[in-house]
Amino acid sequence: MCLLSSDFYSERSGGAYEIELSAWGQGVLCESRLLDMQKPDEIIRKFKNKYRRYPKSISLLLEDPRAIGCDYCFTGIDTALLEKLETLKELILPDSVAAIDLTPKLEKILKDNDTLIRGQFGSFAERFAAELGLHFRPADCIIAEYETTAPPESVRLTLTFCRSGSVLIKEDCSSPGTSVSNTLGGSFMHSLKKDFYLTDSAEEIGARIGKRACEEIIKDGRLADFIEKAKVHGYYTGKN
Repeated sequence: MCLLSSDFYSERSGGAYEIELSAWGQGVLCESRLLDMQKPDEIIRKFKNKYRRYPKSISLLLEDPRAIGCDYCFTGIDTALLEKLETLKELILPDSVAAIDLTPKLEKILKDNDTLIRGQFGSFAERFAAELGLHFRPADCIIAEYETTAPPESVRLTLTFCRSGSVLIKEDCSSPGTSVSNTLGGSFMHSLKKDFYLTDSAEEIGARIGKRACEEIIKDGRLADFIEKAKVHGYYTGKN
């Protein structure tokens, strides 16, 4: 079974897309593996009942559980499911997805919406965008995870690409308090230049966040690797 969660945002709420879909599971994402309440038609019906119109923009993210240590992943996505998303503005694919059966209807949806394709450098997602003449942007990626002792916290740093084209590092800190109902921590945003990969090193970026974060970013190596690949591949930095 696969899971497809949905969040609704009105134009006034400031959300990036009016419907944001996130899929979890393995194998092929298709309607037959979803609960009835999670099927695209039902999600869109609920949106139309709430706002009295069809959503103007939809984002679909296929999560990659491997990023947090799981051993399963999506390997494909059924074209019939994608064809239900008539205003698909963003499609985020893990590198485990190696193909999409492109029908004339799906091609029209993607091109009419100028759909932003996101994924890893060198993946099918990047090639798919190039073949269709669509914009490509990297998917958000974890660049460091570590524990601190004073205070005790679990920290995750994620390189994040916004719909506006801006880039930031999201610092998520989780710190259990003295009781179950008392939890400290929070999320902090560190802005980067859109072309940071052309001007800044991983060490320079880490230093602006903090000494410990800098040490962990350098030790992890994923940010440095991203910077080197971005210099070769490039990506879309405009507003979607």
